[in-house]
Amino acid sequence: MKKTWVCLWGLLLAFSFPGYAQKWLSAKKIIRVDARSILNRDLNLGNGSNNRNSFDYLPDTAHLAHFPIRYLKVNVHFMNARNRAYNYDGEAAIRFAKELIDYANRDLQTNNQLWLPYRQKLPVLPPRYQYVLTPRQANDAGIYFHYDDQLYYYIHKGPTANLYDTEVLDKYQIQKDTVLNIFIMPHHPDSMRSAWYNKSAGGVGVMLGNAIKMAGMYEGHQPAWAYRGVLNHEVGHFLGLLHAFYGDGCEDTPEHGNPCWNRTTNAPCDTAASNNMMDYNALQNALSPCQIGTMHARMADTNSYERHFLVKNWCIRQPDQDIVVRDSVVWLGDKDLCGNLTIAEGGVLSIQARVSLPENARITLLPGAVLRLGSKALLHNACGLEWEGIDAPKRFLAARGKVFAAPGARIRGAKFLDY
Repeated sequence: MKKTWVCLWGLLLAFSFPGYAQKWLSAKKIIRVDARSILNRDLNLGNGSNNRNSFDYLPDTAHLAHFPIRYLKVNVHFMNARNRAYNYDGEAAIRFAKELIDYANRDLQTNNQLWLPYRQKLPVLPPRYQYVLTPRQANDAGIYFHYDDQLYYYIHKGPTANLYDTEVLDKYQIQKDTVLNIFIMPHHPDSMRSAWYNKSAGGVGVMLGNAIKMAGMYEGHQPAWAYRGVLNHEVGHFLGLLHAFYGDGCEDTPEHGNPCWNRTTNAPCDTAASNNMMDYNALQNALSPCQIGTMHARMADTNSYERHFLVKNWCIRQPDQDIVVRDSVVWLGDKDLCGNLTIAEGGVLSIQARVSLPENARITLLPGAVLRLGSKALLHNACGLEWEGIDAPKRFLAARGKVFAAPGARIRGAKFLDY
Protein backbone atom coordinates (compact mmCIF):
# COMPACT_ATOMS: atom_id res chain seq x y z
CA MET A 1 0.00 0.00 0.00
CA LYS A 2 2.83 2.38 0.88
CA LYS A 3 4.56 1.68 -2.44
CA THR A 4 1.34 2.47 -4.33
CA TRP A 5 1.03 5.86 -2.62
CA VAL A 6 4.66 6.67 -3.45
CA CYS A 7 4.04 5.96 -7.14
CA LEU A 8 0.84 8.03 -7.20
CA TRP A 9 2.61 10.92 -5.47
CA GLY A 10 5.42 10.71 -8.02
CA LEU A 11 2.98 10.87 -10.93
CA LEU A 12 1.27 13.91 -9.39
CA LEU A 13 4.59 15.71 -9.13
CA ALA A 14 5.48 14.74 -12.70
CA PHE A 15 2.32 16.28 -14.14
CA SER A 16 2.43 19.35 -11.89
CA PHE A 17 6.07 20.25 -12.52
CA PRO A 18 7.31 19.48 -16.07
CA GLY A 19 10.93 19.91 -15.05
CA TYR A 20 10.48 17.28 -12.37
CA ALA A 21 8.95 14.74 -14.76
CA GLN A 22 12.22 14.15 -16.58
CA LYS A 23 14.16 13.66 -13.34
CA TRP A 24 11.58 11.28 -11.92
CA LEU A 25 11.42 9.19 -15.06
CA SER A 26 15.20 9.02 -15.12
CA ALA A 27 15.29 7.50 -11.64
CA LYS A 28 13.77 4.22 -13.02
CA LYS A 29 11.07 2.80 -10.68
CA ILE A 30 8.53 2.67 -13.55
CA ILE A 31 7.47 -0.86 -14.33
CA ARG A 32 5.49 -1.35 -17.58
CA VAL A 33 3.94 2.10 -17.41
CA ASP A 34 2.47 3.49 -20.62
CA ALA A 35 4.63 6.61 -20.60
CA ARG A 36 3.15 8.32 -23.67
CA SER A 37 0.96 10.77 -21.78
CA ILE A 38 3.82 11.95 -19.59
CA LEU A 39 6.54 11.96 -22.22
CA ASN A 40 4.53 13.67 -24.93
CA ARG A 41 3.34 16.33 -22.52
CA ASP A 42 6.57 17.22 -20.82
CA LEU A 43 9.44 16.01 -23.00
CA ASN A 44 8.22 16.51 -26.57
CA LEU A 45 10.05 19.74 -27.28
CA GLY A 46 12.05 20.40 -30.45
CA ASN A 47 13.89 18.10 -32.86
CA GLY A 48 17.18 17.31 -31.18
CA SER A 49 20.57 18.90 -31.45
CA ASN A 50 21.00 22.02 -33.56
CA ASN A 51 24.78 21.76 -33.49
CA ARG A 52 25.92 20.22 -36.77
CA ASN A 53 29.63 19.68 -36.63
CA SER A 54 30.52 17.51 -39.64
CA PHE A 55 32.95 15.44 -37.58
CA ASP A 56 30.07 14.33 -35.33
CA TYR A 57 28.70 12.46 -38.36
CA LEU A 58 31.73 10.42 -39.35
CA PRO A 59 31.19 6.67 -39.77
CA ASP A 60 32.87 4.79 -36.94
CA THR A 61 34.82 2.03 -38.69
CA ALA A 62 34.90 0.05 -35.44
CA HIS A 63 31.10 0.11 -35.27
CA LEU A 64 29.78 0.45 -38.82
CA ALA A 65 26.48 -1.15 -37.83
CA HIS A 66 25.84 1.97 -35.73
CA PHE A 67 25.81 3.99 -38.96
CA PRO A 68 23.02 2.67 -41.24
CA ILE A 69 23.52 3.26 -44.96
CA ARG A 70 21.47 6.11 -46.44
CA TYR A 71 19.66 5.44 -49.71
CA LEU A 72 19.09 8.35 -52.08
CA LYS A 73 16.20 7.94 -54.49
CA VAL A 74 17.02 8.71 -58.14
CA ASN A 75 15.51 8.30 -61.58
CA VAL A 76 17.05 8.71 -65.05
CA HIS A 77 15.74 10.53 -68.12
CA PHE A 78 17.12 10.19 -71.65
CA MET A 79 16.46 13.24 -73.80
CA ASN A 80 16.40 12.74 -77.57
CA ALA A 81 15.11 14.30 -80.76
CA ARG A 82 11.92 12.91 -82.24
CA ASN A 83 13.89 10.92 -84.79
CA ARG A 84 15.76 9.25 -81.89
CA ALA A 85 19.12 9.91 -83.53
CA TYR A 86 21.07 11.69 -80.79
CA ASN A 87 21.03 9.62 -77.60
CA TYR A 88 20.82 6.14 -76.14
CA ASP A 89 17.42 4.59 -76.64
CA GLY A 90 15.48 1.47 -75.65
CA GLU A 91 17.31 -1.45 -74.04
CA ALA A 92 20.72 0.14 -74.64
CA ALA A 93 19.65 3.17 -72.58
CA ILE A 94 18.17 1.07 -69.79
CA ARG A 95 21.36 -0.97 -69.57
CA PHE A 96 23.50 2.19 -69.58
CA ALA A 97 21.46 3.82 -66.79
CA LYS A 98 21.55 0.76 -64.55
CA GLU A 99 25.29 0.29 -65.07
CA LEU A 100 25.95 3.96 -64.37
CA ILE A 101 24.10 3.76 -61.04
CA ASP A 102 25.80 0.47 -60.19
CA TYR A 103 29.34 1.72 -60.87
CA ALA A 104 28.70 4.98 -59.02
CA ASN A 105 27.50 2.97 -56.03
CA ARG A 106 30.62 0.80 -56.15
CA ASP A 107 32.85 3.85 -55.78
CA LEU A 108 30.75 4.96 -52.81
CA GLN A 109 31.06 1.55 -51.19
CA THR A 110 34.85 1.65 -51.07
CA ASN A 111 36.24 5.22 -51.18
CA ASN A 112 39.96 5.68 -51.89
CA GLN A 113 43.01 7.28 -50.34
CA LEU A 114 43.12 11.00 -51.15
CA TRP A 115 46.12 12.32 -53.08
CA LEU A 116 45.75 15.74 -51.49
CA PRO A 117 46.96 16.87 -49.01
CA TYR A 118 50.11 15.42 -50.56
CA ARG A 119 51.68 12.66 -48.45
CA GLN A 120 49.25 13.30 -45.57
CA LYS A 121 47.29 10.09 -45.35
CA LEU A 122 43.85 11.02 -44.14
CA PRO A 123 41.61 8.22 -42.84
CA VAL A 124 39.73 6.42 -45.61
CA LEU A 125 36.15 6.24 -44.37
CA PRO A 126 33.23 4.53 -46.10
CA PRO A 127 30.78 7.13 -47.47
CA ARG A 128 27.78 5.03 -46.31
CA TYR A 129 25.25 6.20 -48.88
CA GLN A 130 23.93 4.64 -52.07
CA TYR A 131 21.57 5.40 -54.95
CA VAL A 132 18.42 3.43 -55.64
CA LEU A 133 16.39 3.73 -58.85
CA THR A 134 12.89 4.72 -57.83
CA PRO A 135 10.06 4.26 -60.36
CA ARG A 136 6.87 6.27 -60.38
CA GLN A 137 4.95 3.04 -60.86
CA ALA A 138 5.85 -0.63 -60.75
CA ASN A 139 6.39 -1.15 -64.48
CA ASP A 140 8.62 1.79 -65.47
CA ALA A 141 11.95 0.94 -63.70
CA GLY A 142 12.57 4.63 -62.93
CA ILE A 143 14.03 5.19 -66.43
CA TYR A 144 12.21 7.50 -68.86
CA PHE A 145 12.48 8.62 -72.47
CA HIS A 146 11.51 12.00 -73.88
CA TYR A 147 11.54 12.98 -77.56
CA ASP A 148 11.45 16.74 -77.91
CA ASP A 149 13.10 18.64 -80.77
CA GLN A 150 13.05 21.87 -78.77
CA LEU A 151 14.49 20.69 -75.45
CA TYR A 152 16.52 17.53 -76.00
CA TYR A 153 20.01 19.06 -76.27
CA TYR A 154 22.64 20.43 -73.90
CA ILE A 155 25.06 23.30 -74.60
CA HIS A 156 27.76 23.72 -71.99
CA LYS A 157 29.45 26.95 -73.12
CA GLY A 158 28.99 29.81 -75.52
CA PRO A 159 26.30 32.43 -76.19
CA THR A 160 23.55 29.81 -76.45
CA ALA A 161 24.59 27.78 -73.39
CA ASN A 162 21.59 26.20 -71.67
CA LEU A 163 23.19 24.25 -68.87
CA TYR A 164 21.43 26.38 -66.24
CA ASP A 165 18.11 26.50 -68.08
CA THR A 166 15.40 24.58 -66.22
CA GLU A 167 12.73 24.41 -68.93
CA VAL A 168 13.42 20.77 -69.69
CA LEU A 169 13.23 19.96 -65.97
CA ASP A 170 9.99 21.85 -65.50
CA LYS A 171 8.42 19.85 -68.31
CA TYR A 172 9.73 16.33 -67.69
CA GLN A 173 10.69 15.88 -64.03
CA ILE A 174 8.92 13.04 -62.21
CA GLN A 175 8.39 12.94 -58.43
CA LYS A 176 10.55 16.04 -58.30
CA ASP A 177 10.03 16.70 -54.58
CA THR A 178 11.13 13.25 -53.43
CA VAL A 179 13.35 11.77 -56.18
CA LEU A 180 16.54 13.25 -57.62
CA ASN A 181 16.00 13.40 -61.40
CA ILE A 182 19.06 12.73 -63.60
CA PHE A 183 18.81 13.96 -67.19
CA ILE A 184 21.23 12.42 -69.71
CA MET A 185 21.30 14.76 -72.69
CA PRO A 186 23.22 14.89 -75.98
CA HIS A 187 25.24 17.90 -77.01
CA HIS A 188 23.53 19.97 -79.68
CA PRO A 189 24.46 18.64 -83.16
CA ASP A 190 25.57 22.14 -84.23
CA SER A 191 27.95 22.20 -81.27
CA MET A 192 29.36 18.83 -82.25
CA ARG A 193 30.20 20.18 -85.70
CA SER A 194 31.99 23.21 -84.26
CA ALA A 195 35.78 23.14 -83.97
CA TRP A 196 35.84 25.35 -80.87
CA TYR A 197 33.19 23.55 -78.81
CA ASN A 198 34.43 21.34 -75.98
CA LYS A 199 32.60 18.11 -76.66
CA SER A 200 33.59 16.73 -73.25
CA ALA A 201 33.93 13.07 -74.05
CA GLY A 202 34.75 12.65 -70.37
CA GLY A 203 31.30 13.89 -69.47
CA VAL A 204 30.01 17.14 -67.99
CA GLY A 205 27.26 17.85 -65.54
CA VAL A 206 25.45 20.48 -63.53
CA MET A 207 23.30 20.26 -60.42
CA LEU A 208 20.11 22.34 -60.53
CA GLY A 209 18.40 22.14 -57.15
CA ASN A 210 16.46 18.89 -57.38
CA ALA A 211 17.81 17.62 -60.71
CA ILE A 212 21.07 16.93 -62.51
CA LYS A 213 21.93 17.41 -66.18
CA MET A 214 24.68 15.24 -67.66
CA ALA A 215 26.11 15.31 -71.18
CA GLY A 216 28.89 13.75 -73.23
CA MET A 217 27.94 10.13 -72.55
CA TYR A 218 26.51 9.36 -75.96
CA GLU A 219 29.24 11.19 -77.87
CA GLY A 220 32.03 9.81 -75.69
CA HIS A 221 31.33 6.20 -76.73
CA GLN A 222 32.73 4.96 -73.44
CA PRO A 223 31.16 2.43 -71.08
CA ALA A 224 28.94 3.64 -68.26
CA TRP A 225 31.65 3.23 -65.61
CA ALA A 226 33.62 6.08 -67.21
CA TYR A 227 30.96 8.57 -66.07
CA ARG A 228 30.44 7.43 -62.49
CA GLY A 229 32.64 10.26 -61.20
CA VAL A 230 30.53 12.88 -62.97
CA LEU A 231 27.39 11.54 -61.35
CA ASN A 232 28.93 11.28 -57.88
CA HIS A 233 30.36 14.79 -58.20
CA GLU A 234 26.98 16.35 -59.00
CA VAL A 235 25.20 14.38 -56.28
CA GLY A 236 27.90 15.62 -53.91
CA HIS A 237 26.75 19.15 -54.72
CA PHE A 238 23.16 18.12 -54.03
CA LEU A 239 24.20 16.82 -50.60
CA GLY A 240 25.91 20.06 -49.67
CA LEU A 241 29.49 19.80 -50.94
CA LEU A 242 31.35 22.58 -52.75
CA HIS A 243 34.34 22.22 -55.07
CA ALA A 244 37.24 21.00 -52.98
CA PHE A 245 39.81 23.14 -54.84
CA TYR A 246 37.96 26.40 -54.17
CA GLY A 247 37.62 26.51 -50.38
CA ASP A 248 34.77 24.30 -49.30
CA GLY A 249 34.87 24.86 -45.54
CA CYS A 250 36.69 21.57 -44.86
CA GLU A 251 40.15 21.82 -43.33
CA ASP A 252 41.14 18.44 -44.77
CA THR A 253 40.58 19.55 -48.42
CA PRO A 254 43.27 22.15 -49.18
CA GLU A 255 42.59 24.87 -51.73
CA HIS A 256 44.52 24.41 -54.96
CA GLY A 257 44.28 25.54 -58.54
CA ASN A 258 43.15 22.17 -59.89
CA PRO A 259 46.04 22.24 -62.40
CA CYS A 260 46.12 18.54 -63.27
CA TRP A 261 43.65 16.17 -64.87
CA ASN A 262 45.64 13.15 -63.68
CA ARG A 263 48.81 12.28 -61.78
CA THR A 264 52.07 12.19 -63.77
CA THR A 265 55.76 11.80 -62.99
CA ASN A 266 56.47 15.44 -63.86
CA ALA A 267 55.84 18.59 -61.82
CA PRO A 268 53.38 19.92 -60.87
CA CYS A 269 51.19 16.88 -61.42
CA ASP A 270 53.46 14.57 -59.47
CA THR A 271 52.38 16.31 -56.24
CA ALA A 272 49.45 18.61 -57.13
CA ALA A 273 47.11 16.14 -58.82
CA SER A 274 43.81 15.39 -57.10
CA ASN A 275 41.46 12.43 -57.09
CA ASN A 276 38.89 14.15 -54.87
CA MET A 277 35.33 13.52 -55.99
CA MET A 278 34.61 17.24 -55.78
CA ASP A 279 37.57 18.34 -57.92
CA TYR A 280 37.86 18.12 -61.71
CA ASN A 281 40.04 15.12 -62.50
CA ALA A 282 40.09 11.77 -64.26
CA LEU A 283 39.14 9.69 -61.21
CA GLN A 284 36.86 11.58 -58.79
CA ASN A 285 36.85 8.56 -56.49
CA ALA A 286 37.90 9.82 -53.05
CA LEU A 287 36.25 11.80 -50.25
CA SER A 288 37.73 13.34 -47.12
CA PRO A 289 36.31 12.69 -43.64
CA CYS A 290 34.93 16.24 -43.46
CA GLN A 291 33.17 15.86 -46.81
CA ILE A 292 31.53 12.61 -45.69
CA GLY A 293 30.47 14.15 -42.40
CA THR A 294 29.07 17.22 -44.16
CA MET A 295 26.79 15.11 -46.36
CA HIS A 296 25.58 12.97 -43.48
CA ALA A 297 24.89 15.99 -41.30
CA ARG A 298 22.65 17.26 -44.10
CA MET A 299 20.88 13.91 -44.50
CA ALA A 300 20.33 13.57 -40.74
CA ASP A 301 18.81 17.03 -40.38
CA THR A 302 15.05 16.53 -40.03
CA ASN A 303 14.49 20.01 -41.46
CA SER A 304 16.73 19.65 -44.51
CA TYR A 305 15.42 19.63 -48.07
CA GLU A 306 17.69 16.75 -49.07
CA ARG A 307 16.19 14.44 -46.45
CA HIS A 308 12.95 14.26 -48.47
CA PHE A 309 14.92 12.39 -51.17
CA LEU A 310 16.02 9.54 -48.90
CA VAL A 311 14.40 6.14 -48.57
CA LYS A 312 12.71 6.23 -45.16
CA ASN A 313 13.98 2.86 -44.05
CA TRP A 314 14.04 4.12 -40.47
CA CYS A 315 10.23 4.29 -40.07
CA ILE A 316 9.49 0.60 -39.48
CA ARG A 317 11.85 -1.93 -37.96
CA GLN A 318 14.07 -3.88 -40.37
CA PRO A 319 14.73 -7.33 -38.84
CA ASP A 320 18.32 -7.52 -40.09
CA GLN A 321 19.32 -4.08 -38.80
CA ASP A 322 19.49 -4.66 -35.03
CA ILE A 323 22.46 -3.12 -33.20
CA VAL A 324 24.33 -4.40 -30.13
CA VAL A 325 26.63 -2.07 -28.16
CA ARG A 326 29.26 -4.10 -26.31
CA ASP A 327 31.82 -1.48 -25.30
CA SER A 328 31.87 2.26 -24.54
CA VAL A 329 30.42 4.31 -27.40
CA VAL A 330 29.45 7.97 -27.76
CA TRP A 331 26.96 9.17 -30.37
CA LEU A 332 27.42 12.89 -31.04
CA GLY A 333 25.52 13.18 -34.33
CA ASP A 334 21.85 12.56 -35.07
CA LYS A 335 20.98 9.00 -36.12
CA ASP A 336 18.09 7.14 -37.69
CA LEU A 337 18.30 3.53 -36.59
CA CYS A 338 16.54 0.79 -38.53
CA GLY A 339 16.30 -1.94 -35.88
CA ASN A 340 16.39 -2.77 -32.18
CA LEU A 341 19.13 -1.34 -30.00
CA THR A 342 20.63 -3.59 -27.31
CA ILE A 343 23.30 -2.57 -24.82
CA ALA A 344 25.10 -5.69 -23.67
CA GLU A 345 26.59 -6.37 -20.25
CA GLY A 346 29.45 -3.94 -19.72
CA GLY A 347 28.35 -1.77 -22.62
CA VAL A 348 27.99 1.99 -22.14
CA LEU A 349 26.19 4.12 -24.71
CA SER A 350 26.22 7.90 -24.37
CA ILE A 351 23.77 9.75 -26.63
CA GLN A 352 24.26 13.48 -27.19
CA ALA A 353 21.91 14.00 -30.14
CA ARG A 354 18.67 12.94 -31.82
CA VAL A 355 18.21 9.18 -32.25
CA SER A 356 15.21 7.75 -34.09
CA LEU A 357 13.98 4.25 -33.24
CA PRO A 358 11.75 2.49 -35.80
CA GLU A 359 8.22 1.42 -35.04
CA ASN A 360 8.12 -1.89 -33.12
CA ALA A 361 11.74 -1.45 -32.03
CA ARG A 362 12.99 -1.11 -28.49
CA ILE A 363 16.09 -0.30 -26.47
CA THR A 364 17.11 -3.20 -24.24
CA LEU A 365 19.61 -2.81 -21.41
CA LEU A 366 21.02 -6.15 -20.33
CA PRO A 367 22.27 -6.49 -16.73
CA GLY A 368 25.30 -4.28 -16.20
CA ALA A 369 24.55 -2.08 -19.23
CA VAL A 370 24.42 1.71 -19.05
CA LEU A 371 22.58 4.24 -21.20
CA ARG A 372 23.48 7.91 -20.72
CA LEU A 373 21.26 10.58 -22.27
CA GLY A 374 22.93 13.97 -22.57
CA SER A 375 21.16 17.29 -22.38
CA LYS A 376 20.70 17.36 -26.18
CA ALA A 377 19.51 13.76 -26.45
CA LEU A 378 16.17 13.03 -28.09
CA LEU A 379 14.80 9.49 -28.48
CA HIS A 380 11.85 9.32 -30.89
CA ASN A 381 10.57 7.92 -34.18
CA ALA A 382 11.37 10.33 -37.00
CA CYS A 383 8.21 9.31 -38.88
CA GLY A 384 5.89 10.25 -36.04
CA LEU A 385 5.17 6.62 -35.12
CA GLU A 386 5.37 4.93 -31.74
CA TRP A 387 8.27 2.73 -30.78
CA GLU A 388 8.28 0.10 -28.04
CA GLY A 389 10.35 1.90 -25.41
CA ILE A 390 13.22 1.15 -23.02
CA ASP A 391 13.44 -2.20 -21.28
CA ALA A 392 15.90 -3.30 -18.60
CA PRO A 393 14.82 -6.86 -17.75
CA LYS A 394 15.47 -8.23 -14.29
CA ARG A 395 17.66 -11.28 -13.85
CA PHE A 396 18.33 -13.28 -10.73
CA LEU A 397 21.25 -11.85 -8.70
CA ALA A 398 22.19 -9.43 -11.49
CA ALA A 399 21.93 -5.66 -11.35
CA ARG A 400 19.52 -4.22 -13.88
CA GLY A 401 20.78 -1.97 -16.62
CA LYS A 402 20.79 1.71 -15.72
CA VAL A 403 19.63 4.86 -17.50
CA PHE A 404 21.04 8.26 -16.58
CA ALA A 405 19.39 11.32 -18.13
CA ALA A 406 20.73 14.86 -17.94
CA PRO A 407 18.31 17.79 -17.64
CA GLY A 408 16.98 18.55 -21.11
CA ALA A 409 17.06 14.97 -22.41
CA ARG A 410 13.81 14.03 -24.12
CA ILE A 411 11.88 10.91 -25.04
CA ARG A 412 9.00 10.97 -27.50
CA GLY A 413 6.49 8.31 -28.56
CA ALA A 414 7.73 5.45 -26.34
CA LYS A 415 5.04 2.99 -25.30
CA PHE A 416 6.71 2.13 -22.01
CA LEU A 417 9.73 2.66 -19.82
CA ASP A 418 10.85 -0.32 -17.77
CA TYR A 419 14.16 0.34 -16.05
